[in-house]
Amino acid sequence: MTAAHDDKDRRFRLDVLATTVQEELMAAGLPVLSGNDPIGSVGAVVHADVPGLRGVTVDWQAHTLFWDASQEAMAEDPHQEGAEGQAFGRLAVAVGEAMAEAMRKILTAAGLEVADSGNDYAPDQLLVTRCLARSPWQVRRDAKFERQQEAMRAAWNAKHEAECPHHGPAAGRADDDR
Repeated sequence: MTAAHDDKDRRFRLDVLATTVQEELMAAGLPVLSGNDPIGSVGAVVHADVPGLRGVTVDWQAHTLFWDASQEAMAEDPHQEGAEGQAFGRLAVAVGEAMAEAMRKILTAAGLEVADSGNDYAPDQLLVTRCLARSPWQVRRDAKFERQQEAMRAAWNAKHEAECPHHGPAAGRADDDR
């Protein structure tokens, strides 16, 4: 295999992992942004770590009401020496830390391996590297689906046997009666 093929395979696996991360956060009630969201959207931002392919990055995007006001305050006080600039700084740190901790707890409880991303420019960004166990809600959903499929298969087989006696279990017995 070539390095390019390995990268494509790794990227595919990370895209699947990103979908799992999005599903877990949505199941917990958090909004997840798709990348095509309108201005003002708030929620988790989930992406495959490209070009590093180390895992899936997870970050939180606060509402633009907060960020617009924060940017205005920073423009007036670029060194954050005043009370308003410091207040915005504290609030931004608190929001980032709180949302990162909440998402870390949710994803870890759902069976995913979560670490800090190590991104100095996004200190609250998480890195999901793999799925250690399937989430309980997914296991239950999949088991229910399998039960429904098995019930439909059994009903179809019973109907088929009744309508077509030459293909059911009774077909072999009919020859024995001769």
